[in-house]
Amino acid sequence: MIKSLFLGVLLIITSSSLFSHQRSESYSSINIDRNEEDKVIQVEFSLQTSVLQKLYSSYSINWEAELAEEVINGFTFNQSCEITSEPFLKNSSTTGYVTLFWNLLCGPEETTINYNLFFDKDSSHTHISTFIINSAPNPEKVFSISYKNWKEGDRKVDETSSFDSFNDYLELGFKHILSGFDHLAFLLALLVLNLKIRKLIMIVTGFTIGHSITLALGSLNLIQPSSQLVEALIGYSIIIIAIECVASISNNHKLFNHYLVWMWALLLGGIFFFGNQKFLIGLLGVALFSYCYFELSSRYKEFSLTILVTCLFGLIHGFGFAGNLSTIGLMEDRLLPAIFGFNLGVELGQILVLIVLTSALFFLKRIIDKDMNDIRVYIASGLSCVGMFWFLERLF
Repeated sequence: MIKSLFLGVLLIITSSSLFSHQRSESYSSINIDRNEEDKVIQVEFSLQTSVLQKLYSSYSINWEAELAEEVINGFTFNQSCEITSEPFLKNSSTTGYVTLFWNLLCGPEETTINYNLFFDKDSSHTHISTFIINSAPNPEKVFSISYKNWKEGDRKVDETSSFDSFNDYLELGFKHILSGFDHLAFLLALLVLNLKIRKLIMIVTGFTIGHSITLALGSLNLIQPSSQLVEALIGYSIIIIAIECVASISNNHKLFNHYLVWMWALLLGGIFFFGNQKFLIGLLGVALFSYCYFELSSRYKEFSLTILVTCLFGLIHGFGFAGNLSTIGLMEDRLLPAIFGFNLGVELGQILVLIVLTSALFFLKRIIDKDMNDIRVYIASGLSCVGMFWFLERLF
């Protein structure tokens, strides 16, 4: 117990901005209206505030003006383009996004864009732009450190198939898993449950199904989640699975449920009296769900309960990207291929991660002459501390 506590404290102390990394993604909608003499370009740039906090460890007093200047400089349009209006920045605590609007007046030549923003802070950063040219939607562009340029004539609607969207988002989904440390931690937490291969595959599949459902619902604007709460609950999902692991080893779900109730009572009480109450009802629902889940787990040692909670957390993880797809607004005939491609990329990434982690645990078992249950407890204890760090950091 002392070793587990020491490991947890050590992980919290060493949690740097890299270790608490959240997928670095930004979005823009670019509207181009052309006439014979010139063209007007309207740009709407969006970035989650939680991602912004990871990119910038500290803010100055004039952070809004500094961010606006950096974003505008990160987009290089034609040399003939000039900004015609004062850029407007909106910081919404409700949606959890920072949005910047600005207009340009350009010459009649073909529009070109070079995107070079945030790559110096995070080389894995991804930016997705959607385009409307003379009121007609055009294929989106996924910018990365390897693909920084877009040209108006490169991808015409009639020359681009839905397969291109599938291919782009297949790659994006794969990278989404490998660069999302919170998702990797969740997969590791599932692995230390020490389930048989068949059951582990069922759990991961259930997670993917839940992920796919909310990704589709959010992308179609049928549900609009709060990105801040969703990102916090992704951290909380790691806590629950880690506690489930230790509780199953010690066969004492009631004890851990007792401590969990006290933790939630302190958190909800602090938020009610001193904090921002906008997520209070949602957090109360999560607290009730947690209590009921561990009460049922203490009475019924059924695998179906683990599948259920994993599917539910898959729903939450799916919202993490669903809100972003609904924000940028993909072309209708490219939306379903994008959703399918992204989820397939996620599934392939999960399989690769599980193979690597399973192999690592296998060799660890061969090298270390120690009961693997002790190793599982140490790993789960560390994961619960990291999950708590992410949960509280993203919530507040």
